Amino acid sequence: MTIKVHHKLLLTGAAGGLGTALRERLKANCDVLRLSDRQAFGDAAAHEEVVLADLADGKAVDAMVAGVDAIVHLGGISVDGPFEPILQANILGIYHLDEVACKRV
Repeated sequence: MTIKVHHKLLLTGAAGGLGTALRERLKANCDVLRLSDRQAFGDAAAHEEVVLADLADGKAVDAMVAGVDAIVHLGGISVDGPFEPILQANILGIYHLDEVACKRV
């Protein structure tokens, strides 16, 4: 028997390799798994919600986090490239996520 620890869990970076690999395992620990990425990655399955959002957009992050009990943050850029997109995703994105999450504690 699996005990569901969370009602609604948010997974950022759900379209990535690690997010895809963890999707089913995380779903076993919550009633609803909210999946988020900035690119389309398919439809929601049973007990899932899909939210397309860019972590660099503070208002989008605020809406994405609304109603969740916990966050598994995997969103970001993990390959070499120009600094500006990395800054937006990895620095500004975590700033917005942290600010919104702290207000809800």
